[in-house]
Amino acid sequence: MNFKKIVAGFYAAYTLYVFLLIGTTTMDFLNTSLALIFMWVNYAFFLLGYNLKKRSNLSYAKSKREIWMLKTNKLVLLTIAGTSLIFSVAVVNYYTGQTPTSVIENLTNNVSLYYEYQNYFQEQQRNVFTITKIPFILMIFIVKIILLYSYIVFFIKKEKTSLFEKIYLLLITCSFIYIGVGRGTSFEFFELLILIIFILFSTKKKSGNLMNVKSLVIGLLLSSLAVYIFISGINARGVEFDPSIIRADVNYDPQGWLPTISSSLAVIVFRLYAYFGFGFFYISIYLTETWFASINNFFMGLFPWGYELILGNSVQDIMGRLVDVGVKWHPDFSVLINDLGYVGMLMICLFIGLFCGYSARFDEKTPIVELTNYVILLQMISLPVGNFLFTSSANQLIVFSLLIYWIWKIFINRRFVI
Repeated sequence: MNFKKIVAGFYAAYTLYVFLLIGTTTMDFLNTSLALIFMWVNYAFFLLGYNLKKRSNLSYAKSKREIWMLKTNKLVLLTIAGTSLIFSVAVVNYYTGQTPTSVIENLTNNVSLYYEYQNYFQEQQRNVFTITKIPFILMIFIVKIILLYSYIVFFIKKEKTSLFEKIYLLLITCSFIYIGVGRGTSFEFFELLILIIFILFSTKKKSGNLMNVKSLVIGLLLSSLAVYIFISGINARGVEFDPSIIRADVNYDPQGWLPTISSSLAVIVFRLYAYFGFGFFYISIYLTETWFASINNFFMGLFPWGYELILGNSVQDIMGRLVDVGVKWHPDFSVLINDLGYVGMLMICLFIGLFCGYSARFDEKTPIVELTNYVILLQMISLPVGNFLFTSSANQLIVFSLLIYWIWKIFINRRFVI
């Protein structure tokens, strides 16, 4: 399956989820549908770039050069895995004050790891940038880049992994997940899920549609498991579902068509709202009450910093007065409109579609090409709902490293390959 279909699959899932959400909450059908339309407009520009028939300046003909990770010995792989484990333990200890022993004890005693993390984080002022914080940011970056690169190499570039390689992958997966478990967060599981889905549909299939159906079934099962882990994590924080609570913007509607069919499914849909539904509500309010509110507002939204230059307020400032954002994300849709304007955001979609279209025509993709595609996928699925790509310093370092690589590759040494 090609990359454009993977993005389309996620957007189709978003569309289905939003319609379930409309049937579960007080969200307005027409306004929310408008947000969905703009999501698909972004995809249309991505698709336009993807399908542009233009000769690429980058050529990846089949090369005899073997990927370094595939030709390295077991001792090096074991050292990489050990380093990843040590870094993950150090990171959790720095941000939460916990050791592996205390993490296990808290789990068995039903102590909220998330609140332990938050309390320690605030007490030790870990939110304040200091020189001593840099090594731990780099450690998270190394743990994550090792995981991403290794998964791509052993699941996409290699047809069959050995027993030792599977053990190696298990170790680096445990180190990555441990960071999420130690902090009581679910985002690491979400990133791992996206990575696995990307790999499932990026691996070349010899059996055609049959294998695509198998990948789809596996993806659905893993997504269900991820939802279970997410809700379990929320419950572990002591957050219970109470339909009687009246919220500022969107509320649970027990008379909606979904609760009348399946109250259990409706509760799950509603509990995912803050992560995957709020962005569509936010965008619908932005479109109807800000961007389309007047001709002046419309033109301000087309260009970079339009609102800030004229009104002195960013899109985020304006929206903060219209919706109850709280601890939720401002969707990347609004962030990019503020910084680049709507025209600029569409050009970003066009440009990354152009890159993906070029890379799809390479005879052989390197792991860095696949890693770049994964980062692009994370950005595309983040666009309408949140801030998945730039939510952490580690992700920012990954994006920065990839930009440096491609600048070097394009303008300095085209033969440079990792």
